Amino acid sequence: MRSLDTNILLYSINTACSEYTLCRQLVDKALSEKDLWIVADQVWFELYRLLRNPVVLQNPLTASKAANIIDWYREKSGWLKCAWEPDMMKNLKLQWNKESFPARRSFDAILAVTLKNHGVTDFYTRNTKDFESYNYFNIINPL
Repeated sequence: MRSLDTNILLYSINTACSEYTLCRQLVDKALSEKDLWIVADQVWFELYRLLRNPVVLQNPLTASKAANIIDWYREKSGWLKCAWEPDMMKNLKLQWNKESFPARRSFDAILAVTLKNHGVTDFYTRNTKDFESYNYFNIINPL
């Protein structure tokens, strides 16, 4: 099972960024192999926020446009879905209990545990260093 991080999806939508072409190709490949890809709901929450953020996009999207993009990918792309489940807390606590765990990495840890719990073996992200310490799956930077 493969998955995409928020940054890859954002770059695949934002034609103004230099990462657009490579990320668009990856997303198109994922769309052609629907049953091999799963995306966590957390990614959709993060993507919605970024699509509306004027610090991230020169022309941020309206609420309805951002919501429509999320809805299409989540409901019509054919990709599988996964989300945080309460029984995953025990795995998250293994990370949180470490004194060396940086609080700013909390959402990355939640995403990593969610993806591991749902059988992800390959995770595509630009932020490889944020996930290397988990050793849960192959981390691939497509850029």
